[in-house]
Amino acid sequence: MTEYEIIRAMAAKFPRSQKQLNQLFECDAELLQIGGQVWGLTMDDFSPEEDLFTSDRPEVLGANLAVATLSDLFAAGAEPQFFLHAVSIPRNAAPAFLDGVTEGIRSVLQKAGCALCGGDFGTADPWRYCGFAMGPVTAGKPLTHKLSGRPHTLWVTGRLGDANWAAVQQASTPAFELRLDEAKAIRRCAAGCIDTSGGLMDAIWLLQECNPGLRFEIHAERIPLSAGIREGAQQAGIPAEAALVGGAGEYELLFATAEDLTAESRRELEAMGMTAIADLSVSQSPGVHVLRNGILAGTMTTPPPCPRSAVTLPDYVKEVAVFAHALFGGDEQR
Repeated sequence: MTEYEIIRAMAAKFPRSQKQLNQLFECDAELLQIGGQVWGLTMDDFSPEEDLFTSDRPEVLGANLAVATLSDLFAAGAEPQFFLHAVSIPRNAAPAFLDGVTEGIRSVLQKAGCALCGGDFGTADPWRYCGFAMGPVTAGKPLTHKLSGRPHTLWVTGRLGDANWAAVQQASTPAFELRLDEAKAIRRCAAGCIDTSGGLMDAIWLLQECNPGLRFEIHAERIPLSAGIREGAQQAGIPAEAALVGGAGEYELLFATAEDLTAESRRELEAMGMTAIADLSVSQSPGVHVLRNGILAGTMTTPPPCPRSAVTLPDYVKEVAVFAHALFGGDEQR
């Protein structure tokens, strides 16, 4: 069973709260009406096997864990306020490991104005981490994965693919960006949002699943790949876009703006380093279509390969490379 199938099967056994505003998979965070206000709540579990986060730089690991947890609130249009976590580290871990992880988490929560209220501590080999965060929606209505039946532009907050490329190279996980300022701008102008916790193409697939009547035209040449990926992929003999298909996310924000976005707002987003990568419209031929310089390169008919179903990392890399080649086209089309 895939992750989504397991979640559906479990959720079907429980009644939904009357105070919950979102349906399954409709939002990165759970949206609840609490005390007359909409709050976003999110919980994520992390481990080196599942998320491929390296621990050679404990402070970066801690910061990445906090950023990854808060990212769901940003995508829901909520402002982080309270935080809980469960930390499990190996029994023989050096004190510097816990100190570094703690400092990384602390620095991110301090920047976000989010208070650690408590949690739990245990041991596990390798480490495990579970983060919970909640915060109110303070600007208009929350952001979800559901979009209205009108044209939209799809944007992304930063460069993509570095976490996947690091995993392939067995290199240190890069430091994730805490998108505080970007999240504020997105709350003002976005019609919907999702984070790239499972990679870019996984996020796009989930968006189109929630909006089956929309045609997603992804402009491959506009997607901002992280530095060095294209050159490294060429040397490795795999498509550079495999870094967009793999399941190691960089926790950027992928958001949609309506067609009436003002020129001033567009300039603001671009000045903050955000990039428009796709056009969305109601169509008789919906789904995800990848264009390269205006020419159709491929159509996404299935979700990206699931890392949980692969026997080994090399097997998974091969699956991802084949998928990326079919979707984005071979070298002859570049």
